[in-house]
Amino acid sequence: MSVVLSRVDERLLHGQVIASWSKVLQIRRILVIDDKLAKDTFMAQVLEMTAPTGVKAKVMTCEQAMKELSGNEDSVNTMLLFKNVDAPLELVKLGYPMKELDIGNMGSGPSRKPVTKRVFMSQEEIGMVKELMNLGVDVYLQMLSSDSRTSMKEHIS
Repeated sequence: MSVVLSRVDERLLHGQVIASWSKVLQIRRILVIDDKLAKDTFMAQVLEMTAPTGVKAKVMTCEQAMKELSGNEDSVNTMLLFKNVDAPLELVKLGYPMKELDIGNMGSGPSRKPVTKRVFMSQEEIGMVKELMNLGVDVYLQMLSSDSRTSMKEHIS
């Protein structure tokens, strides 16, 4: 499988993913990886139906994704899309050799503090990002494909 982008974005399949990333990277498959969402069959079906024409979306758990990623040798441009940073960390711990992770939009919340204008994280989430970086994943921020990329190291201490 040709993974061209791994991205955390709470909004999942929305305008930026559809209009910006899928066109620029010629994405034809999006794996939405989220254990909770995968167990909600109704929401998973709704999300899969929102994929643009020519792009197949599939919602799955981290374990299902690991099997899919290990057993698929095709060259279809694929995006891994996560709702939060816990899923990519779990996927890496399961053995997936993730090289890079783009942090897109993560909204504000009671325990979250601003990292940038559009990214808010709790201390626990920052800890997960640091763990991903310690495991060799280049974690960066890039909202749109036309934006410049900045390392998370510049935003968290």
